[in-house]
Amino acid sequence: MRICLMGLTVILNIVLMALLIYVGVCIVYYFIQEKFVFVPVHADNFSKRKLSVPYEEILLDVPNDGQIHGMLLKTSNPEGVVFYLHGNTGNIKRWRYKAEDICKLGFDVFVLDYRGYGESRGKRSEAIMHRDVEYCYDSILSRYTIPKIIYGRSLGCAFATRLASRREADKVVLETPFNNMLEIGRYYLPFLPIKFLLRYRFRSDIYIKQIKCPIHIFHGTNDIIVPYASAQKLFNNAKLNNGQVSFTTIKRGNHSNLKKFKLFRTRLAEFLY
Repeated sequence: MRICLMGLTVILNIVLMALLIYVGVCIVYYFIQEKFVFVPVHADNFSKRKLSVPYEEILLDVPNDGQIHGMLLKTSNPEGVVFYLHGNTGNIKRWRYKAEDICKLGFDVFVLDYRGYGESRGKRSEAIMHRDVEYCYDSILSRYTIPKIIYGRSLGCAFATRLASRREADKVVLETPFNNMLEIGRYYLPFLPIKFLLRYRFRSDIYIKQIKCPIHIFHGTNDIIVPYASAQKLFNNAKLNNGQVSFTTIKRGNHSNLKKFKLFRTRLAEFLY
């Protein structure tokens, strides 16, 4: 009997230890999750190659004690202006080259850095970052009477969908988007109660239903960062209230190389015009 009780005690101690470790992992994730969502580069350690198009660097003082650094790339007689919201890594010194590619198609392009990226400053939260994006959109695009296009890339798609649900735009481009952050969290960490831990929800699945202008989604079948199925879910949500949504599948495309595919470049140019 004593041996049985000792064995039971050992088992209970193991279970308790495992439970404490699990709770500890949950607590740690709750407090460090921003390091998974945002991967900024603060200093400019990227290529010093100059852009081949004219540009203006802009610093905007935004509400909630923030400052946003952006670049407005310009072309002569632009067909429209593109408000470009980049992914979660690097800073504007990397993403300006993507903006340059769009500019060469005949569009002015404004690209910004989120708080904590590059020269942008301020304490982050999901609500504050969304307000930053809206403030910058109002400040920059108020200069233009030509067509306005909101372009999101990866994490930037979350900001783009919400922005387009609250501001007038002529078109929306979403490159490698996800349905919502909860699904992405479960994809990477299925063993954690993500629903109760996640502080950044990014509910694009809700906001995209409120967009009234044409939307085009691009996603690659070999994307292991954001599953292809997540973009398909977002597309299906968009179709519920918008008959002007389209989806281009890039076979063998991954999360970062879609521009290498002729189909992507062709469809993007067709949609922008």
